This record gives sequence, C-alpha cells and structure tokens, in this order.
Amino acid sequence: MREQYEEIARLASLDNVTVQVLPQGMRGYLYEHDFSILILGGKLPTTVQADTAYGTASITDRPREVGRFSRQFEALSRSALPPEDTPKFLHQLSREITA
Repeated sequence: MREQYEEIARLASLDNVTVQVLPQGMRGYLYEHDFSILILGGKLPTTVQADTAYGTASITDRPREVGRFSRQFEALSRSALPPEDTPKFLHQLSREITA
C-alpha cells in the first residue's frame, strides 16, 4: 500500500493531474455510486457514466443529467482536502502503515 501512496503523490505532482483526497472523517456531500464525467471535446457532448453497487452502468449525455453530476462533483471537490494538501496527507498515511 505504501508504494501506491507514493505513486499517487508522484502523479499529483504532475502539471496536468489534480488529486484530492476525501478523508473518511470529513463531512460534506457523499455520493452512493461511482461516476465519471467524460469531457470529450470537439463535437462530442460531455457524457456521464454512473456505476452502481450491483454492477449496472448508466450512460447519458443529456444536459440536465450532466449538469446534475457536475454539481455533485463540485460538491465532492469542496468537501475534499485541497490538492496542495494531498502529498502531505498521503505521506502521513504511509507512515501509519505497519509493515
């Protein structure tokens, strides 16, 4: 696990990557399913894919649904630690691991 934390911290240092951590003790918005917002650029519409605990997936490019998931993503981002705190948090987790 320690190596995974180190790799995430390395990726977080890249200019084109933003990593935020949502610690378990944080209060704020939590979503019950995984989802991805796919910004496809060009002539393709932004699309959302939502996965459920039962293995089903939903894909939509309807503006209303994309907007709803975009707002949920923004709420998650506001609840998470700021990106600049990610390396320190990951280092702390790494230190807490007992071999």
